[in-house]
Amino acid sequence: MPMHTATRVRVTHSEPLVNRGIVATLDADSRFQVDEQRTATVGPAGGDAALVHVLVTDLPLGIAAALHRGPAAPAVLVLSHLDGELSVRGALERGVKGYLTHDCLPEQLVDAVMALARGQRYLQGSVVQRLADTVAQDLPTPREIEVLRLMATGLCNKAIAAELNIGCGTVKTHVKALLDKLDARTRTAAADIAKRRGLLDPVADGFAPDHRLLRRRTGPTGRHFQADRLALA
Repeated sequence: MPMHTATRVRVTHSEPLVNRGIVATLDADSRFQVDEQRTATVGPAGGDAALVHVLVTDLPLGIAAALHRGPAAPAVLVLSHLDGELSVRGALERGVKGYLTHDCLPEQLVDAVMALARGQRYLQGSVVQRLADTVAQDLPTPREIEVLRLMATGLCNKAIAAELNIGCGTVKTHVKALLDKLDARTRTAAADIAKRRGLLDPVADGFAPDHRLLRRRTGPTGRHFQADRLALA
């Protein structure tokens, strides 16, 4: 893209106030041509979507857009209040190129859009730190996350087994695996660690990283997260 060409940005965030703030911030910079899409829906790219360089949106819409993007579709930048490990890694695994949280600075939003327009990734510094703190640790499987959520509410193994329609022995196996993966000695400690890591975020389970992708890209343990050409805040 020639340097004198304005970067075309589409903004469609489900939170109206956040949407308006993003538009105001980018509109104030002459390098951007901003299109505000008030209807918060994102589908397969087509028509004028191919003319947009960067889409700035929320986490659910960002996931949907990234999953449907074609070769000429815009790079997806997510702005979310969630910075949990599963939410971030799940989004990146599904094709989101940039991730900011609601406490980002206006300058970081501008830098992120410019980075994505250049074909780079951009992760806010606090997001990078969160990933760095957990990148060497195994992620719980989707079933283990289900057990973890119920365990965090105080349910015993028998109640968890009834809720998930599995055997008590299976629950015990999952609990042991969770304690090992979270490096916790007790169920209460495991729940506290899970909350700090964002493993219990309300939408994280829907966007959890695809363990098949992690195994294919990084080996059987899925320990190493690859983020090529990160532009750090």
